[in-house]
Amino acid sequence: MSKSLRDQLMKAGLATKQQALQAKTSNKKKKQQAVRSGDMTDQEKRRIELEKERQAQAEKDRELNRQLEDERQRKALDAQVRQLIETNVLSRNGGEAEYKFVYENKIKKIYVTDEQLTKLERGLLALSILGDDFLLIPAPVASKIAERKPEAIVMQNDKSGDLTEEEEDWYADYQIPDDLMW
Repeated sequence: MSKSLRDQLMKAGLATKQQALQAKTSNKKKKQQAVRSGDMTDQEKRRIELEKERQAQAEKDRELNRQLEDERQRKALDAQVRQLIETNVLSRNGGEAEYKFVYENKIKKIYVTDEQLTKLERGLLALSILGDDFLLIPAPVASKIAERKPEAIVMQNDKSGDLTEEEEDWYADYQIPDDLMW
């Protein structure tokens, strides 16, 4: 089987020795003419074409791998956020005070205890979303979550908005009527 195709065709009687020599010389002439004129042979054109196809396929594979890696990292981040929320969630059982907040341009309402309400207002607690549920979590945990995935934190009050003791004393001079409705 190590014989060339030309030798196999001659042995089978499908080609004569003269036809084999003629094919060999015509191939040599084509190559020599291509070299003299600066043109490429069909073989060289095909080789260059194949190399371009290989490079295009390699680039496509690299892009696909990058997309898969990005997706894997996003899923890992989502899992970290989910774990942080689930391990630090505070129970709202027995909550009778309603807390209203804006989520996706809609006013939402949850029921919390009075203590949780004051902590929410002061920024000690934050609201996060997991699936369709709004959950209470401590503010330090909320800041860790916000670093990874800011859209998971629905609402977190800023502590810097609180009044200082001096400002509170200034307002102490003014009495608020008992019948004042907000």
